[in-house]
Amino acid sequence: MICFEHPLSERVRSFLRIEHLFNRFHMECKREDSVWPHHLALFTLFEIMECAGRAEVKLDILQELERQKQLLDTHRDSGSTDQDRSGLEQKLHQVSGCLQEVQQKFGQHLRENEWLMAIKQRMAVPGGTSPLDSSSYYFWQQQPYQRRSDDLQNWISTLMPTYHAIQVLLKILRSNTWSVDCVAKNGNYQHNSLAQNIHMLAIEVDMARNALPEVSANKYFTHIRFVHASQVSARGKQMTEDVPFKLIMCSFDPVVA
Repeated sequence: MICFEHPLSERVRSFLRIEHLFNRFHMECKREDSVWPHHLALFTLFEIMECAGRAEVKLDILQELERQKQLLDTHRDSGSTDQDRSGLEQKLHQVSGCLQEVQQKFGQHLRENEWLMAIKQRMAVPGGTSPLDSSSYYFWQQQPYQRRSDDLQNWISTLMPTYHAIQVLLKILRSNTWSVDCVAKNGNYQHNSLAQNIHMLAIEVDMARNALPEVSANKYFTHIRFVHASQVSARGKQMTEDVPFKLIMCSFDPVVA
């Protein structure tokens, strides 16, 4: 099975993109087989700077963290155990506090590093980080794995509070779910309305079907169209056969079916 997540707001879309980039950075840092994973990790670090550097991102995160704290107080008599609630409450306060302690602009320490900003500019040029174009970057690439890894971890360290906060919020989002087994007749599925306060849809479909969902959704109407996965054209052809799939509705709030 393969799962496709479709955010229903720009806030969630931003959270998912940032999570993806941080996860990619960490995976690239773990590989020791060559210097190129660290090259990709540095490129990803620059992407994180751009993707999460907008002022509204931090505000969106802090607002949702605060709302989650209030929800915990509101639902103290719910079925969740005291231990689960206490653990989540502690985690919310922890990530919120760490994020608020970061006073400087997101990635400011990276922007003040002239060497890193020079490499960032060179990476925008095809072949711009070759040894003949950037000898200092080539010198860094020849350093031992551990030296390069330490540098990367140092550069991303002050960005981690953002990642940890988003991790907590997306864990909440993915745990408050309601799922239903569906069939897209002739590759099409329509539903008149979603459950209240749905912030993301997840669509699980069998990999063997070679199917990609295209989603148009809001609180009034949901349309899912499946197309054939293609590595030739930008958009695959509409599927004409029936496609069984699982539709998972995710919310920051407890879902009421």
